[in-house]
Amino acid sequence: MRRKNHTSTGAASRRRLLTAALGLTTCRAFAQPRPAAADARIEGPLKIVLPFGPGSGTDVYARMVAQHLGTALGVTALIENRPGANGVLAAEMVARAKPDGNTLLFTTNTTHAANPHLIKELRYDPVRDFAPISKMGNLTFFVLVPSSSPYHSLEELTAAARKAPKTISYGAANSFAIVSGSKLGKAASTEFVRVYYKSSPQIISDLIGGQIQFGFIDLASSAPLVKAGSMRALAVLADKRFPSLPNVPTMREAGFPDFDVVAWFGMFAPAGTPAPVVARINRELVAVLNRPDLRERGAELGIDIFGSSPQELEDYVKSQIALWKRLTADAGLKPE
Repeated sequence: MRRKNHTSTGAASRRRLLTAALGLTTCRAFAQPRPAAADARIEGPLKIVLPFGPGSGTDVYARMVAQHLGTALGVTALIENRPGANGVLAAEMVARAKPDGNTLLFTTNTTHAANPHLIKELRYDPVRDFAPISKMGNLTFFVLVPSSSPYHSLEELTAAARKAPKTISYGAANSFAIVSGSKLGKAASTEFVRVYYKSSPQIISDLIGGQIQFGFIDLASSAPLVKAGSMRALAVLADKRFPSLPNVPTMREAGFPDFDVVAWFGMFAPAGTPAPVVARINRELVAVLNRPDLRERGAELGIDIFGSSPQELEDYVKSQIALWKRLTADAGLKPE
């Protein structure tokens, strides 16, 4: 009887040891890290959609980033320019794209802060319809005239406009130029004629051709012409002078303070893109944006390059939508 009890007790002990061993093996199996790379796989090719045309500041910057980002993700990166309708065409295209990380929107404050206050029936929501990836930096704008222009300062330009309102025209290819032109007109107690364009290079062409008198243009798309002397910068829309053009005054120095308009970049995916995919693109993109050679090249073109977390971009977009509501109202602009 005692032998039977001993055998039963031994069997039970062996079962407990076996169960414990199996449990430990199971725990170890569950403790193994999951292959995050598989969860965050980008099939490619990576399509980066832009709201402005070739040669614009956005286009120049996007092409600087695209190849490096594609290499980091192990896919081919392609740029697709979709200019028109103040960026609406590009934003709608990405908002409706498959949320798999293969289609991204490289855009600016135009589509994600200003358009809600400039377009009456906007067919996308800048917050709800996109998954933010990273801030991309800021872009420096200048008030430019052709070298043949009779205006050598912003005061001369605005004085001429006061003498003959609605006779001096400027080109606008984005929300920054639209708001800045309206603000300048109000500040100078006059009114300019706004001419809409799809992209900055077209504005530059018409400036040189004499079809319009001035424009708010980013240095990235106009730098070669400014340095060659074909264009003249009357002011820089920043709180300090641009290093490579030290003789160009700021708007405040030119007599027009309170130009607190900032042109910024951001990268977005369609809403619903899996969080691991967003996290991987963010990680690789921020690493690209930290490259010293990229930042040095950006500085030459008036692009202050930096990255952020997805949450920082989301918070920034929300704050910028509120800011641009005030900016557009102050400029006397209403949704059309």
